Amino acid sequence: MKFLKLASLDQVYSEYFHRVKPIDETLEVPTLESLGFVCAEDVLASQNLPGFDKSLVDGYAVRSKDTIGASTNFPVMLRVAFEVKVGEEPKRAINENEAAWVATGAMLPEGANAVVMVEHTQRFDEYVEVMKPVAVGENVLRMDEDVRKNELVLAKGERIKPGHLQLLLQLGVERLKVFRRAKVGVISTGDEIVEPFVEKKSLVQVRDSNGYGLVAWLRSLHFEANRVGLCRDDEDELFRTLRSRFDEYDVLVVSGGSSIGARDFTEAAINRLGKPGVLFHGILIQPGKPTVLAIVNGKPVVGLPGNPVSFTISAKFVLIPILRKLENEKDFLFKPSGMVKLTRNVYSRQGREQFIRVKLLVRHGQVWAEPLESETAQVSNLVKAEGVIRVPPDVEGLYEGELAEFYPLWLGW
Repeated sequence: MKFLKLASLDQVYSEYFHRVKPIDETLEVPTLESLGFVCAEDVLASQNLPGFDKSLVDGYAVRSKDTIGASTNFPVMLRVAFEVKVGEEPKRAINENEAAWVATGAMLPEGANAVVMVEHTQRFDEYVEVMKPVAVGENVLRMDEDVRKNELVLAKGERIKPGHLQLLLQLGVERLKVFRRAKVGVISTGDEIVEPFVEKKSLVQVRDSNGYGLVAWLRSLHFEANRVGLCRDDEDELFRTLRSRFDEYDVLVVSGGSSIGARDFTEAAINRLGKPGVLFHGILIQPGKPTVLAIVNGKPVVGLPGNPVSFTISAKFVLIPILRKLENEKDFLFKPSGMVKLTRNVYSRQGREQFIRVKLLVRHGQVWAEPLESETAQVSNLVKAEGVIRVPPDVEGLYEGELAEFYPLWLGW
């Protein structure tokens, strides 16, 4: 297959991602430590949940047919046989024209098939007046309504989220088979780049926020990431650093080194590592165009732009999906979290997919997006932005009030 040096994001997702081979190593971890891993095998429920018919409200467990015709003017009188507390089993079944007081979460006694909310009753010593009929199953969670035995509760290729963890613990799952996490080595480049906490620097030197910031971001998403080097704008130095770290990591990321002058030595250094080398040298997105994508001896090598906003957009929509695929996640590409209305017109150049930073506003119950104006070198813009909207490559822009896809900027999944 012949690869283009400059490609659309769709081409990258289809052609480059086809070359990214998932990690086939697995390990077994305690369920309590599984958050953020990708599951390596289907997990089936070993039991029903909740496992018993459970009341969803405070009230009286009854037989539905005993409440037929009940109203405020003509209530039905039932005898209160006993009470059921949360965590205890009922003393006995209820009989015809009987009721049992149940708390929210308590087990229904045998014979009961509905619960009357306490707000629709009036208690008189051993009797209760029911002023509203209830249907079979009303205010009740059936024994297998949450989860049925042998139901698939966690599929191979799903990333384990807090909701999964809650469910697995409810089912008593102690250990899980997962794919190991992707290891990412980040190399910062640039003659002007210095370490973040140097005491003295010249006016034109720049502290390395991209490299270290990316590592912190990736770690927050449960990837294993380290900043492994700082190189000058020099092909030989970058090549030596890449080669020395190549076997330690599943992905190497070059931060910076993608400007017009620097891209040549970045590409040359990567190509010296092995075949096939650089496949794409630029993506038709704005910001983030000067992104370099390579495969070296089966391993992804990614060059991210130096400008902070371009760097972040490229990391979000290119690098992180690569890592998600490496970890065997089934749905590794980002999907919009919703549609938002624009507070004003936005313009775009046809032929290039554009991601515009926005703040969210709520007006009359509708979520609106306010585009933020800035250059890609303005780091403060990343603090103000809550996400981005996507402008497709085949349009010249979007109008005020028009709906646009919204992607949270910092949420990984």
